[in-house]
Amino acid sequence: MSEHDDDQAYGTAAPTAPVTRADFERAVRNLHMSDLDLRDSLFQLAARVVTLTDELVRRLDGVEPQPAPPNTPAELRDGTIEDAVGQQIAHALGQIRAGDAGSGQRVSLDISGEDKYVAENAGPPCAELIATCAARCCQLSFALSTADLDEGVIRWDYGQPYLIRQRASDGYCVHNDPASHGCTVHAHRPRVCRRYDCRHDPRIWIDFERRIPAPSAEQRNPEHEPKGGAAFDLFERARLRAIAVHAETTAISESFADAAPQRGPKPPTRR
Repeated sequence: MSEHDDDQAYGTAAPTAPVTRADFERAVRNLHMSDLDLRDSLFQLAARVVTLTDELVRRLDGVEPQPAPPNTPAELRDGTIEDAVGQQIAHALGQIRAGDAGSGQRVSLDISGEDKYVAENAGPPCAELIATCAARCCQLSFALSTADLDEGVIRWDYGQPYLIRQRASDGYCVHNDPASHGCTVHAHRPRVCRRYDCRHDPRIWIDFERRIPAPSAEQRNPEHEPKGGAAFDLFERARLRAIAVHAETTAISESFADAAPQRGPKPPTRR
């Protein structure tokens, strides 16, 4: 190892040096994934204990097993006790992990895997409607994708990872212009924004064809809000969720804290 007599060293930083937003978010994302991994392990352990206990009771009592739940794949309908365990785990995790954004889960991710820059706009011409609807879709909560997080343009709520960041003053997305209600980061908008079609959403329109908007967020009764249901098979939701989590974990592990060589203060002389 060669030594340098420069007044500065590479890679060092003063204890009081500010932390960049990118570095902070990278650390927080890693903590979220660690938390999610721990929770998944606990859920799997709990599912195993419950299932094995039920199977033990069934065998001791001589009771026939209950029919497989609806939508259970054929390969899991019959088989060993391990098959039954796998079936129970898949259903448990599908219900717990694959809920929609805002359902109370601690980490939310856009699980589609679709590249937002190739996603076609599925909704009506927003620019022509903002004067009528006041872009109230920008008050809806939704999850960002790993690609959004890596890009670093769209902000997310640190208290509710990784939901879109919203303002307390009016409930709008932080990127929404409070005067015009236009999107100020439109070129970088998330896939959900590109794919969203408001025309049949009762939170946005009473009658889209007649251009009658629904009551604003302040006027709506939360008890009358549409409830999110299982949009598709739980096994498929769990599979997509696992893919999204893997993509997020990979993105974090393959990233680097420092983009290029950077000088810092020289360490104090050892005595």
